[in-house]
Amino acid sequence: MGSLVNFLFVFFVCMSISATLNVLFKMTRKKDWIVSFLISILLSFFINILLAG
Repeated sequence: MGSLVNFLFVFFVCMSISATLNVLFKMTRKKDWIVSFLISILLSFFINILLAG
């Protein structure tokens, strides 16, 4: 259960950074948001593996 909470926390941090950059650089197409979402999921997965190991 703790790893799920860690994953969600890192995901929301990555997604908020990505959303801020999307808005600042005016990349607000649907494709840009989907790419940001997928990158946030991948980063969350790898960061949690590094922190847990």
